[in-house]
Amino acid sequence: MKPFGYVILIGLFSLGPLVFLLEYLPNSEESRAKEKLEEMGVVLLDRPVELDLSGFIDHTKQPFGPQNLEGKWTFAYFGFTRCPDFCPTTMFVLGKAEQSLNKGAPEFNPDAFQGVLFTIDPTRDLPEDLGPYVAAFSERFVGVWSDRGIDGLAQKLDAVFEKVPLSGDGYMFDHTSNIVILGPDARYYGYIRRPHKPEQIAEIFKTLQPMAESKLDS
Repeated sequence: MKPFGYVILIGLFSLGPLVFLLEYLPNSEESRAKEKLEEMGVVLLDRPVELDLSGFIDHTKQPFGPQNLEGKWTFAYFGFTRCPDFCPTTMFVLGKAEQSLNKGAPEFNPDAFQGVLFTIDPTRDLPEDLGPYVAAFSERFVGVWSDRGIDGLAQKLDAVFEKVPLSGDGYMFDHTSNIVILGPDARYYGYIRRPHKPEQIAEIFKTLQPMAESKLDS
């Protein structure tokens, strides 16, 4: 091979890593957004996780699946209607965050914000019970029920819970208090650690919303 050929070959191999870096390094806007989210208590996954919502229904007894997540950032909580503290407090925070977004700047679409309660107590929290419960926090919030899929989904979404027997036939639950973030592509992006505040949740939503277009970590 002539020297000129070697020069071309070396040049191509030299460009390879540069092309790789340009294609895969996150742009500066995404990097800043991720840093901001982490500062607000968000734990982001390295790569979003696909969801299996087979067998889930909403509080109107309609199937609840990826189609219910598309085009929205969903802030989901795993709890139960008889929860005395964290569940109603967290749902209240989500409701107040939604209210603040409805009054906020026009560049943010409040319809892209969705609050969801996945019940971890399907025996006592029937769909007809979930409807009035979530409506107390927002008419647009959704209660979701499954008699067989909640354990696996909760584990996949870092929402650990355990049934705690009480006297007689009674029971309660110990559970994590993370707010789970589900993206408009129906994937799991991460969770928000406690404490939760309405203005914090609203700001997280505002930071996430532009990322739907840039396909964060896709």
